[in-house]
Amino acid sequence: MGQFRLLSFSAGFQKNQENSFLLTQAESRELLAEVRQCCDLSEALVVSTPERTEILYYSAGPQEDEIYAALRKIKTGLYLPEKNVFQQNCNEESALTHLSELCFGVQATTYGALPLYPQFLEAFDLSGQAGLKGTLLSEWESFLQRTDAYLSKEVSYQAPSFSVSFTVADMVAELVKKIKQPKIAILGFNAMGKKVYQNLRSRGFERIVIVEKSIQPFGNLRGSELKQFIYEPFEQLSNVIRENDILISTLENGEDLIVTDYFNTSFSSVKILIDLAVKSELIHSLQSHSQVVFFELADIYQVIEGKMEINKSWLKKVKPLLVQQSEHFFHWLDKKKAEEILEEAKALLMPGEELEPPFPKVITVQKPRVKKEILSDQGYKQVLEKSIDKIRNHTPYKDLVSYQRLVNEFFLYN
Repeated sequence: MGQFRLLSFSAGFQKNQENSFLLTQAESRELLAEVRQCCDLSEALVVSTPERTEILYYSAGPQEDEIYAALRKIKTGLYLPEKNVFQQNCNEESALTHLSELCFGVQATTYGALPLYPQFLEAFDLSGQAGLKGTLLSEWESFLQRTDAYLSKEVSYQAPSFSVSFTVADMVAELVKKIKQPKIAILGFNAMGKKVYQNLRSRGFERIVIVEKSIQPFGNLRGSELKQFIYEPFEQLSNVIRENDILISTLENGEDLIVTDYFNTSFSSVKILIDLAVKSELIHSLQSHSQVVFFELADIYQVIEGKMEINKSWLKKVKPLLVQQSEHFFHWLDKKKAEEILEEAKALLMPGEELEPPFPKVITVQKPRVKKEILSDQGYKQVLEKSIDKIRNHTPYKDLVSYQRLVNEFFLYN
């Protein structure tokens, strides 16, 4: 008899993005194949994002050591967090509730994160391909699909996309509606600049200009990400500002560059400047330019706070509904396990097919042999009279002794 267990890694807020832990789709597929061979488990699911990695598995006992060994084998030569950073949750209901809340974006510890429903669907597909999606995971997948349809019907859904990069991408998507062919430039390709670039790409923007001092930061980009931008060095910053409509700056103080004073410069069109730097005076002259619409980080946070207020009302409605739906699944899971226990019990009580009927054997004792004497009616009458006389002589209240009692005591004595 087994249960679901969860092995979790949460990156939290890391400034050093180089040390973030993420399993690609290929690595997740490789991990599932590895744990199927080396671990004693029957079902498994892997969901991995830059912020967290969740490994759900069904087994009779903990398998965290074996799973971590499989991770080390896959991540040979690459960054892998220490084993004590991974958290093991052996409470089945707690683990599944945690994942369900992550799936629909209502997890208390990650409030403001995007729902991971699409990632969960991809993870179920990978588990099925690896032969690790059995009856339990299949039913849980169906439960998540039913719940998603139910929540979309019952509550006006609003994705809690509260990250700065996501909000900036939303703003840009709204601002360019009146521009036929918007030209977008990102000034500085640090961790924030990379996230903004990825979110803009996800909305269909292509050929984004990125200004950076060298091509080294682009080494982490993969596949099509390398073909969707135009690189410009810092020396071309002035030309980039003149030629692009929307400028998104992540440049902090301390960058080794020289910025022209644009106060008296006239542009051919209105520029939109979004400054995401915490502390920067590099493009200070652009902020008060008459042809520049300026947004700073404080404005982005104000937009996020407004979205949070809207989302709080949604969260209050959706979380009780999710708990209500989860109760149905846990009821099914308990019933399923009870049936398995009953089958195991039957197997133990019925070791062979030759038992007819199929019940456990009961130890019996042969009836004791008693010498039987056949008495005539006259004999019974004589014995009864002797017994009544014997009882009367030993009874202090002779007048109260009824005939029925005498007969009963006769049979007790004899």
